[in-house]
Amino acid sequence: MLSLSSPSPRLGLILPALLVVTAFGASGALAGEETTQDGVLRIVNGSEPADGKVTLELEEVWSAGGEDDEETVFGLINKVLIDDDNNIYLLDAQLSEISVFSPEGELLSTLGREGDGPGEFRGPTDMAFLPDGSIGVLQAFPGKVIKLNLDGTEAGTWPMGDPTKGAFYIMRGLRARGGLVVGGGTEQHINQSEGIVSRETFLSSIDTEGMRDKTYATSTLSFKFQDLKFDEKALIDGVDRRFDVAPDGRVVACIPRNTYEISVYAPDGTLERVFSREYESWVRNERAAGIWQSIMETIQSQQAPNAPVSWEETEPDVEFIRVAPDGRIWVLNSRAMWTETPGAFTYFDVFTADGHFEKQVEVVCEGNPQEDILFFAGDDLAFMVTGFWDAALSQFGGAGAADDDEDAQPMSVICYRVK
Repeated sequence: MLSLSSPSPRLGLILPALLVVTAFGASGALAGEETTQDGVLRIVNGSEPADGKVTLELEEVWSAGGEDDEETVFGLINKVLIDDDNNIYLLDAQLSEISVFSPEGELLSTLGREGDGPGEFRGPTDMAFLPDGSIGVLQAFPGKVIKLNLDGTEAGTWPMGDPTKGAFYIMRGLRARGGLVVGGGTEQHINQSEGIVSRETFLSSIDTEGMRDKTYATSTLSFKFQDLKFDEKALIDGVDRRFDVAPDGRVVACIPRNTYEISVYAPDGTLERVFSREYESWVRNERAAGIWQSIMETIQSQQAPNAPVSWEETEPDVEFIRVAPDGRIWVLNSRAMWTETPGAFTYFDVFTADGHFEKQVEVVCEGNPQEDILFFAGDDLAFMVTGFWDAALSQFGGAGAADDDEDAQPMSVICYRVK
């Protein structure tokens, strides 16, 4: 199981749920049926890529943390960024801090700390380099963006939304590219007199005051307190974790849960194109079903032990999206995330910038996809975070996948270069 250059597809939804209630050369024309409906270009791709499969080999450069490094301790790394000087920023969701490493793997500094004061945050779910040169850390709840200068000094805060409207926000995703800042999360309103909760899961651009501007995707849900139930699809799944922003500011998102369909929006919110791929939804195996059962039952036990609880039989077709520096769109599908890839760590479906299914890229490196996670960052680097899933699920509430008899190993980060 793995991610790309953004926070884990599950970590970004698991922890806030408790608050509920690289580049390859261009190729020629590719197969894919094209039609236009209501001014929107639609591309339907088959199940196989035009250029077949290619292998991406990773070569280890340095590592930090783990049993052999007594000086560096990680809690839960859930995002990796690289600045213009090739320094590496590791966001720690458990320790609520950012570790900054040199390109050679030397720990340079630590930014931020846990708290509620200026430059402080709790339970961060994402981070991004903002257009003004600061780094924005996304706090899940109460949802806000905490800005830090690269020297660690405080640079302001964007509280999410208009406080006069009585809403509160649970935030899960943050991207900034091409001068655009996009956030994904939930806006929630509570009508105390009628006992009604109204929730909107959204994907919107964010202005410099933390206000929502253009909305690219949205879904709503209302329920009464006395009819409370915990349903995975209704309460947890959402477009706010399946999106990225391209270098030119276009927003790329998968909206439906069980349809392999990706929408591309202009920065102003105009839907420009939709492309899809033939794909059969993956039915969760015993391990995956057990993890989601544990997650949903933990939410139930902590909030309303007598409320009904349910979870899905299938995984979302698209688990995660990353737009590479060259504009190609890398997609992690459910099978690549949950099942073994013989001879490789995992694979990605890679589409051209205009939505044609170009190739599948098998990533070859050490690691166990059932335990570790891989983040791509920059043009030619990748970072393996070992023991990620057990650490994430353990922090969530004891739903770790490792055997109880096994001692948990300290988390490490391994920097790889693309060969």
